[in-house]
Amino acid sequence: MANNLDFSQKTSAGPPSNSLDFSDRVTEKPTKGLMSRQLDVVTTNVPASAYSMISNKIGVDQNTWDIYRNEIAGIESKGLGDYSAKGGHNNHYDGRYQMGKLAKEDAATLLGYSLKHDSKSRQSFRNDKVKQEEAFAAFTVKNHNYLMSKSKKYKELSLQEKLSALAYAHNQGWSGANKWLKTGEVGSDAFGTKGTKYSNAITKALAKIEAN
Repeated sequence: MANNLDFSQKTSAGPPSNSLDFSDRVTEKPTKGLMSRQLDVVTTNVPASAYSMISNKIGVDQNTWDIYRNEIAGIESKGLGDYSAKGGHNNHYDGRYQMGKLAKEDAATLLGYSLKHDSKSRQSFRNDKVKQEEAFAAFTVKNHNYLMSKSKKYKELSLQEKLSALAYAHNQGWSGANKWLKTGEVGSDAFGTKGTKYSNAITKALAKIEAN
């Protein structure tokens, strides 16, 4: 739920491994009805600009992006109010994708408008579904750009594997994802939630769609 600079409350867990296992993406059994389950959220909240950004910068189509964003939201804001959610460490994170101050600032550099984190701005952000979708797309693109420039291993991943790494980065920041890809060491957030909870969720969801 934070960018790479926001690690004061994060710890590492799990033994390091130099080989990351993405194999379950091709061995998952089909699950009927997954697509309809994943797309329950009305997609009209997502502006064309968000889909275009993801397509042009990462190469991800609309259906795949809907799966990705709904999986992330299912972890981040389930039971908290979805777009209106406020939570995370010290209630520092806002909205469907639980974006914090630094994540918003990073996203704003692509969006061309500011995303402040004072009380009034945070309330406005939680009330603006379209702005949340734009910010989430921009933040994901920023993490992708960082990893493309910093991680040789990330550059060599398939698109599906990149999305799994980006899901990890959503929780642990791009530098945390870079470290994970390089060493296999798994980081956790302030609540002890491992970054692999996110990457595994995306890996499995996309594998099930492929199997169908």
